[in-house]
Amino acid sequence: MIGFLQQAITGLMVGSLYALVGASIVLVYKSTHVVSLAHGQLVAFGALFFWLFFGGLGLPFWISLVPAFVLTALIGLLIERLALRPLIGHPLFAAFLMTFAIFIVLEGVFVLYLKGGSRSLPAFLPAGNLTMYGLSIPINQLISFSAAVLLFIALSLVFKLTKVGLGMRATAEDHRLAQSVGVSVRDIFSYIWILSALVAAVGGIATANVMDVYYMLPYIGINGLIVAICGGLDSLLGAFVAGLLLGVLENVGAGYLDPLVGGGVKDVTAYVVLLLVLLIRPYGLFGLARIERI
Repeated sequence: MIGFLQQAITGLMVGSLYALVGASIVLVYKSTHVVSLAHGQLVAFGALFFWLFFGGLGLPFWISLVPAFVLTALIGLLIERLALRPLIGHPLFAAFLMTFAIFIVLEGVFVLYLKGGSRSLPAFLPAGNLTMYGLSIPINQLISFSAAVLLFIALSLVFKLTKVGLGMRATAEDHRLAQSVGVSVRDIFSYIWILSALVAAVGGIATANVMDVYYMLPYIGINGLIVAICGGLDSLLGAFVAGLLLGVLENVGAGYLDPLVGGGVKDVTAYVVLLLVLLIRPYGLFGLARIERI
């Protein structure tokens, strides 16, 4: 039983990182109805920018966060202004393909910079383990998990209590109706891409603290997309729950099934979960079932 709980807790820690990436995708979809593949690169570049200032230049942690966030937010804004805004009024599939093209282009830049190597972040969180009832929890992962929970609470409050959040909610319901009551839909699109880029950067920095900055880091965005779809593309709570669930299933599955099948369970768990959710509840665990007249 202790072994199972240890695997599950470790999975929760990893799942919180998936949840952050999924939340950044949900934020864009809620307001624009565009499913973004580009956020995997925002995750990667957020981590890379942080490494440049923190690990490369040796700046203090808190000072390094500022340019990393600013540069990642700038990439998000440029994606919206230069690539997606000209596609307003076109089929949403065109915007989806555009985000895929952005992913490929930025991946080339990312891999070209790394040149096949990796970059390790200096330790910036307390080391050691917290031990209780026979369970061992790495303190740095516990801090990342707590930060993820607080960020989700902050995002929920932004949506519910702020004027910008109200505009985002109105835009998510109906673009034309929101515009008719004075909401600048184009500005909301810019705000949401900036905000989602910042969330992706947090997820990237937290992930790089665990697995370093290397060429596979952008593909964490695929797991984030799976989390967003499984939780419901219009639900932040769904992204959080689905991220934790996926992390637990991956870790527990790998712990118990890898010795039986020779490994690789963690690599396919996300896709199996996605298939099952789409078969049983296509709109996600917490997504809204939309009924449209044909």
